[in-house]
This record gives sequence, structure tokens and C-alpha cells, in this order.
Amino acid sequence: MAYTLAVLDSGASRPEVVPGAFECLCRDGGHGSVWVHVAGELDLATSPLLERTLRGAKLRSRQVVLDLRELTFIDSCGVRVIVDASVRARRVKRRVILVPGPPQVDRVLKLTGALEVLEIGGLHPVS
Repeated sequence: MAYTLAVLDSGASRPEVVPGAFECLCRDGGHGSVWVHVAGELDLATSPLLERTLRGAKLRSRQVVLDLRELTFIDSCGVRVIVDASVRARRVKRRVILVPGPPQVDRVLKLTGALEVLEIGGLHPVS
């Protein structure tokens, strides 16, 4: 499996993603926010990449928008990283807002009880 971790500025174009690969992109979202886009499979092997990205994003911004729309799979390790990031952010008066993913991802978040503690945002285009 291939992994991609990239930090893009707001003017950069998105690199091509290998099918089945994990992608984690972070870019300035304007208005004091950072957008973190994930795609592919978030699991034991890839969750450390997301964790590092979220830690760095929270240092750069008071609000992190985590876009799950292109995530195809998530396991308990991925859920833990997202919940932990949200809890840590709240402790220091910051926010992690989720853009919901496809039904199979949202179902895992619901079954694990994560949706009870996560802040869910609306669908906003990320160009």
C-alpha cells in the first residue's frame, strides 16, 4: 500500500493519488482555519500519519476542518486518532470539525460512539 503525506499551500494543486493509497493533505483554509483532507484507508498503518498532520495543523490554527469525504475505510485506530484530536483541541479552546464521510465511514463512527463527542460540520467545497 502506498502512503502520501503532504502539506499544501492554498494555491497548490492536488497531486494524483494511487488507487487504494492513503492520502493526508493539509492546507490553509483561510479565516483562521486549516483543512485536512484524507482519502483512502485510515487504519493501524496510516493513523500515525493523520495524527502527526492533525497535531501540526492545530499548532497553525484555532480551527481544523477534517474532510472525510474521500475516506474509503476507517478502523478503531483511525477513530481513536480523530476523537483524541478533538478532545485535545477542546481542552485548549480549539476546534476539530468533521466533514462527514461516505456511509461506511460514518457508520463506524456511529457504532463506536465517536459521533457523540465529535463536532460535525456541513459540506463545503474544498477546491
